Amino acid sequence: MSEFPLIAGVELGGTKINCILARGPDHIEDEVQVPTTHPAETLVAIERVLERWKGFSALGIASFGPIAIDPLCEHYGHIIKTPKVGWSYTSIAPRLRQFTGVPTGFHTDVVAAAFAEMRWGAAAGLKDLAYITVGTGVGVGLLAGGCPLEG
Repeated sequence: MSEFPLIAGVELGGTKINCILARGPDHIEDEVQVPTTHPAETLVAIERVLERWKGFSALGIASFGPIAIDPLCEHYGHIIKTPKVGWSYTSIAPRLRQFTGVPTGFHTDVVAAAFAEMRWGAAAGLKDLAYITVGTGVGVGLLAGGCPLEG
């Protein structure tokens, strides 16, 4: 399985962060969970995990929101104004990209979940879907033609 690239993933949730190192969904090399506390403490904990995982070629980040996903926005890669205390305007993708030095993708946790359903779940084989989650808030990830709808 070593012919597939080693990829790191970080999913930021309201209570916990899931970090994964894998070559594919069936080839997970490591998984680590850290609690979501204050941004400074939480991001250092994520960086410690990523530092242990040297050798990955890219990083994917899925985050609770609201987040800035437009690369032309001055706050791209940040959590923007959020009710989660202390997290408004926290730099996520720029900070972790600088820390790791690898190409970094950044999107909402609900779009990431929609892609997972499209690839491996109930929506396998579909190119268009709406994924709705109800948790601390309500989130919707829309995919059309296999691509996220944004805006």
